[in-house]
Formats: sequence, C-alpha cells, structure tokens
Amino acid sequence: MKTILGLVIIAFGIFLEVVWLGVCFGTVIIGILLLIFAPSILFFPFNFFLAIGLTVMRGVQYKSSGFQYKEYSGQYNSYVKPENNLDKYYEILESNKADNFETIKKRYRTLMKEYHYDSIVSKNLPEDMIKFAEQKTKSLNEAYSAIKKARDK
Repeated sequence: MKTILGLVIIAFGIFLEVVWLGVCFGTVIIGILLLIFAPSILFFPFNFFLAIGLTVMRGVQYKSSGFQYKEYSGQYNSYVKPENNLDKYYEILESNKADNFETIKKRYRTLMKEYHYDSIVSKNLPEDMIKFAEQKTKSLNEAYSAIKKARDK
C-alpha cells in the first residue's frame, strides 16, 4: 500500500511538473530565464513530490539539497552502509582495497596537487572554492594517514 501511495505521489509530481513547465515555457522568455538562472525553481514540483513519494514508499528521509541519503532504515532499502571508515577513506582517495600502497600514494599526491589550498589561492579563485579546497585537503590527509596506519599493522 505504501508503494502504491508513493508512486501516486510521484506521478502527481510529474503531472504538476509538466503543467508548470507548460506555464513557464508558454511565455518563452520566462522559461528560458528560469532555465538559465533558477533551474531549481523550474524543477521544484517534481523534486518536491519525488522526495515525499520516496519517503512514503521507503520510509527513508532525504536531505533537501540534492536528495542525499540521510539514514538507513527498512529491509528493502537499496542504500548500503560502508563496512567501516576505511571504505570511506578509499572512496575519498578514489582508490580501492585491491590497489597497492604505491598506487594509493600516487593518487593521494595527484589529488593534493589538484586541491591543495596554496594552488587554489594562487589561481585567484572565489572564497567558496578556497574553503572547499581546505576541507578537501583535510579529508585527503585524514584518509591517507588512516589507510597508511591500517596497512602498517
């Protein structure tokens, strides 16, 4: 019953999205401006009812930005929790457990060159990018040291 109700809600969201797009693109200029400058407004009805429908169907709660997975619940949930933090660290370094340590080290150095704070500052990029680079550098360092520590044991 929950699945049917969830699908009905999603179908209603699709219907509203089609109507909304028809209204926006009925006046072509408004539709194009929304598409260029505010696509989140243009696709709001579908996103909103998709989140509600999935919540009803699966009992999973989603964050509002990008429908990111929030918590694990339900036996039919298709999301899988990582086995441990090392899986997360391998993912951060864009590697896997089967890679030898030299490959992981090369990948770490490549990512550090790309995201290091100093390289971002020297390119005169916006403040948001600098903050992102700082966080990315911290997570890369944390992941590399954790994998190195786990492999030394």
